[in-house]
Amino acid sequence: MGASSPNPDGHAGSTGAPWLEGNIPVDVDLDGLRDYAARMASHQREITTRAGYLTPLSVLPQSALDGAVLGEADAVRARLVANAGEVTIYVQKLAESVGNIAHAARVVADSYGSSDAMSAASLNDVLFAFGDKAVPRPAGLPEGVGQTFQEQQAATGPAALPANSPLWQPASATRISAYQTLETATGPNGERRDVLTFSPPGGPVSTTTTVYDSNGEKVSSVTGRATTRQADNVEITVEDTFGADGRQVGTTETRTRFDEDQRVEGRSTDVRDADGNTVQRTTEFTDSDSLERITVTEERNEKGEIVVTNRVNNGVATSGQDSVEPPVADRYRVEG
Repeated sequence: MGASSPNPDGHAGSTGAPWLEGNIPVDVDLDGLRDYAARMASHQREITTRAGYLTPLSVLPQSALDGAVLGEADAVRARLVANAGEVTIYVQKLAESVGNIAHAARVVADSYGSSDAMSAASLNDVLFAFGDKAVPRPAGLPEGVGQTFQEQQAATGPAALPANSPLWQPASATRISAYQTLETATGPNGERRDVLTFSPPGGPVSTTTTVYDSNGEKVSSVTGRATTRQADNVEITVEDTFGADGRQVGTTETRTRFDEDQRVEGRSTDVRDADGNTVQRTTEFTDSDSLERITVTEERNEKGEIVVTNRVNNGVATSGQDSVEPPVADRYRVEG
């Protein structure tokens, strides 16, 4: 026999759950439950939006340790990229879980939508909201509600990755013509992303990004046309984005400042919606005192104000080289 509890009464009082026995009705504040569901759905959207901030975790190791590097450096790069992918998947699953809780709360509220603000909800109704198939369907639940998340995935397959997800893995790059190239990437669930770039001489660069789900069905298609001009020491690139129907859905303007030696001093990127309103601004600069590279992200809130939502310290810039230097022994080799 196991050791007896030194405080059996207190132990039973803190761990007992008599409300699970006999299916005792649970009082549900429907208005509060709907508000809770709305808040959880808002948290899901916020988590999904902020997941984009994880992109540097996979991009920076790729760019810093690219090319002809030591095997140890390549192993570090692979590990960092893999870790970044795992963190990204965790955040996606977190957003998915929060969304499931929001849907469950909404299902319980919808089950008693025609009742008073305070209603007695059966525990079975709560279990049904979380996908328990062993309990009956709530009588008051509308006919169009009740499919679980797993059932939706089984019917439609897993949701395709966003076009800018760091989980895409490059598969191939094909030159179609002198001015056209096609880059294909694959997703973890069999998705595909095609990026077609058209660079005519003297004209704007056009890029069409098309995402297909695991069944080969087109999920999204966006075309961007970019033009670049120079104004003193500032390079200005404007990319207009168009949806599949040809309507303009947004504009991205990037301003890059150079010093006298043509080194980048700073960069700012404004993302605007179809009405020309700035919805996001990213500013990259070097702190004059610490010489650290700083990236600040601002976004428009519900009041229409641009507020700071993220700040990344990239450390002090280090000198680098574009190619590998020849071995030191080469200068001592004897010709012939």
